[in-house]
Amino acid sequence: MSRDAILAKMLAAEQMLASGDVEGAIAIAQRLISKAPGDPGLNSLLAVSLLRKGTLPQAEFYAKRALQAEPANVDLLINLSMVLTAKRDQAGAMAVLERAVASNPTSHKARLALANALMDAHDSPGAISHLKAALANGPDAQVETSLAGALLNLGMIDEAAAFSREALTRHPDEPALAAGYPNALTYKYGVDPDELARAHRAYGETVRRIRPKSQVVAPPRATNPAKRLRVAIISPDLRQHSVSFFAEPLFEHRDRAQFELLAYCNTRTPDATTARLRALADGWAETANLSDIMLAQRLRADEIDIGVDLAGHTLGNNLLAFSLRPAPVQVTYCGYPDTTGLAEMDYRIVDSLTDPPTPEVDARATEKLWRLDPCFLCYRPNAESPEPWRDSAHPGPVFGSFNASRKINAGLIGIWSRLLQALPGSRLILKSFDFASKGAAERIRAEFAARDIGEDRLTFMAATKSYAEHLALYSRMDVALDAFPYHGTTTTCEALWMGVPVVTLAGNTHAGRVGVSLLTNVGVPELIAHSEDEYVSLAARLATDAARLGAYRSGLRAKIAASPLCDPRAFAARWWGALREMWAQACERDAKGPTA
Repeated sequence: MSRDAILAKMLAAEQMLASGDVEGAIAIAQRLISKAPGDPGLNSLLAVSLLRKGTLPQAEFYAKRALQAEPANVDLLINLSMVLTAKRDQAGAMAVLERAVASNPTSHKARLALANALMDAHDSPGAISHLKAALANGPDAQVETSLAGALLNLGMIDEAAAFSREALTRHPDEPALAAGYPNALTYKYGVDPDELARAHRAYGETVRRIRPKSQVVAPPRATNPAKRLRVAIISPDLRQHSVSFFAEPLFEHRDRAQFELLAYCNTRTPDATTARLRALADGWAETANLSDIMLAQRLRADEIDIGVDLAGHTLGNNLLAFSLRPAPVQVTYCGYPDTTGLAEMDYRIVDSLTDPPTPEVDARATEKLWRLDPCFLCYRPNAESPEPWRDSAHPGPVFGSFNASRKINAGLIGIWSRLLQALPGSRLILKSFDFASKGAAERIRAEFAARDIGEDRLTFMAATKSYAEHLALYSRMDVALDAFPYHGTTTTCEALWMGVPVVTLAGNTHAGRVGVSLLTNVGVPELIAHSEDEYVSLAARLATDAARLGAYRSGLRAKIAASPLCDPRAFAARWWGALREMWAQACERDAKGPTA
């Protein structure tokens, strides 16, 4: 077979792989490999195809054989690192990427891949070093997007927002940068809600400006309000992730005669949660290797009636697919605490406490806010949760916050420092994945030190080996401190479940009002402060009131268990009922004639 014939067949296999026909691509590549066993491109194609299938030992074999001919090829090294990552060999993947950088120190692609791997390993300082080295060789939109994300990971909120805004002047048509700016602002202490809304709308305007005209087609129409609805849930977080904690009741409790649930899973790290959700869905598609255009085409081909986004602007999202309007009704829920900025997203599911029904609040969202009262969330406690207790080996008063380190901004540290100063001898436990490496903890220590809070009063913890061990750590604290302006969600539910009261400060954005909804619905609104001074005084009084702490420790679990927050059947009935009503409204809309 001539070289041209081999290349033609390889191209056909690549097109099959791009369209999702993994088996077809493998079949062609396996037939060709006997003709040219040492060809690096052919070996790489077979490795990537086998990776997509999940046949990892064979994928590793062909990825390594591809490198025998071109050991310094960045693309081939990155392919091998992807296989090793899928095999959970993080150290091996990192070593391969370090080899790529050593061989190609001026390569943006090599340094970007290594930086992203370092961020996955919670080493943002290491990632920043490589990203800055890459930019020394010239601007690059993807590198700058990752650098903004690394700054955000470290909790350098002002720097991340400023860098994103500046990078947008160089790359005005880069949607990831346009999304990174409002995402950073969401964490900003003292953020102006109107500025935040404008930043999200600017993202939507960027997407509309760059959208290929060939992809702008008439949206599907809603017909037959009584039909069984095909509902697509689309997410990168159908795995052990906080989003899945809240989404699982929707998979489990639905009227299957009324709703067909199809899940489109955009994760490269499936786990036991993924398998459990897959078993609950009517259909499942792995979409991590589909472009947004391909995903939109797939959703249209699957004749989806309602598309539900569970990611917003978080990592791995598919908002660009939603911008192509693949479904008659499009909804965003749970994964992101603000508007998407897309005019093509019809609804955002919230409640009247997170988003009070006022003209100002409604005007800040590009979607119609659908208030799913009394609470827009449903929490499923872990079946292996230990019983609430207070560990006397850690005498109080002890405060704690297990929120992501990026939520711990300088303004919040100032408030927490006032609290610690008000109670001499009190201590603060902080836990975050990011504390596994240098950077995040050092920043926070320095901020506290600048306010005369010594390291002896701070405890930093990284990830635990098991979820049960994580929950057991709540036994060491008396009062959980909510972050602001970006409240906790899973962390608040966990603390309450473990009998620990959570003090929150009511804000003026959705992100700053989730705690208000959770605490109100659990029946402990007395833990909600409405000013920074009240937040400090409320937490200080509570931490020294042994009787109240004991009552919370013994009674909070029963309160949350009996609340709307832990009633999955009732919640799912409301949630799926809301989708049915959205569909009815769309049918009424489309019956009037074509949409613009």
